[in-house]
Amino acid sequence: MKKIVTFLLIITLSFNLFCQTMEVKSQIDWTKNKFISSISLDLKKANIQLPSGKLIASNIIKTKSPSLMKDSILSLYVDSTYYLGDLVQSEDVTLEEITDIIENGSHTPNIISLDGKTISTTNTMKINNISNLMLHHKYPYTPEEPIETVPSRAFTGIIIDARGAIPVHGEYIKSNVYPCFFPMIWDSEMNLIYEKNISDRKKAETDGIVYYHYSDDKSLYENRIGTDPLYIKATKVYGRNRTDPVIKQKDALKILTVPENKKLLKEGKIVILLDKENLIYDIKIPQKDPSYYATFNELKKYNYNPEDNIKITDSLPGILFSVDLKFIPDSPRLLPAEKPRIAKIAEMLSEIINKDEFTILIEGHTADIGKPIGQMNLSIERTKTIRDALIQEGIPEKLFSYKGYGGTRPIATNQTEEGRAQNRRVNIIARPKATYIQRDW
Repeated sequence: MKKIVTFLLIITLSFNLFCQTMEVKSQIDWTKNKFISSISLDLKKANIQLPSGKLIASNIIKTKSPSLMKDSILSLYVDSTYYLGDLVQSEDVTLEEITDIIENGSHTPNIISLDGKTISTTNTMKINNISNLMLHHKYPYTPEEPIETVPSRAFTGIIIDARGAIPVHGEYIKSNVYPCFFPMIWDSEMNLIYEKNISDRKKAETDGIVYYHYSDDKSLYENRIGTDPLYIKATKVYGRNRTDPVIKQKDALKILTVPENKKLLKEGKIVILLDKENLIYDIKIPQKDPSYYATFNELKKYNYNPEDNIKITDSLPGILFSVDLKFIPDSPRLLPAEKPRIAKIAEMLSEIINKDEFTILIEGHTADIGKPIGQMNLSIERTKTIRDALIQEGIPEKLFSYKGYGGTRPIATNQTEEGRAQNRRVNIIARPKATYIQRDW
């Protein structure tokens, strides 16, 4: 990470102090390819006097902005499976690269409020500058020729209308579709129709692999899809992050059976229509202030018995309890021997919820043995089992939400029994509720 030379005073002040004196508000607008963050510094809390301290205040903002902004950026969806934070954790993307993008964004001049209490700036970045970090293919590949054909013709672009709540593939619920850097398009037989490596890399770097909008007014994105686009209605949504539209096989064949239409995929001449509130929104992230880290450290000390095999770490969403709870094979039922560990986890969670600052997310994971729908359903049922067990231990039901991931997020190989055992896991996350948006599915 680039080192920025600042005044000695800035260097000697602690990060926690500035967490209390600075505030960041971030918004993303997928329709305009913009990520906007407003950063402000409370001059009184920072003990800075104007006008002599203006330069010091400006340097504080410049130095600390990347740290304050990064969590908002890392919370963005990369695709149907991963957050950007996941790729940083796996080192596919580095914090140094993210920091460079932040520092090279468009900055407004520092503005002092009329009452002289704060100094602030706004940083605007292009979303594509972030997604370009993950484009690695040199040449696009062409989708396979379909066996079946349907009557079709050449179009100038493709519109996929995925607005409103639609069924989730493989589950018995509905969900909105959410934007991401690299959405995939599937047909009803779950054949992959489009993904980032089908696109021309140079065009993708400039314009993204798709364009998002919410309006029926085609003139707003005519430059992307032309005057005679193929209109398709999404029938389902797929993926852990609910980002991938699923279209009818007939509609997919209208694209794949005409060479000119397959070229549209390569050129990224695709518009996906989503609900406006899911395209332009304030990004709310976990509030990790000194109180949060004090709670985290208390829990680490409380979890003193290594035989419990409960690992507590600080993750992007919040305080993560990783535990290898054992279930009856191919069943959502816990083994009776796990009751003491459930009681221990409930005991630790009780220390947190008394402060009324956290909600609880339970994530269920299975090994990938080639049965994605069954794995997904089993992971969901197991999260419900853990939730119900913790409720019986006295944790209020209203605090819980849950997500089942099936075998989509392995932490080890599925080729060995040892690896599969590691992938069969449950994560319990205590999330700061002051600034966190919960999605229940």
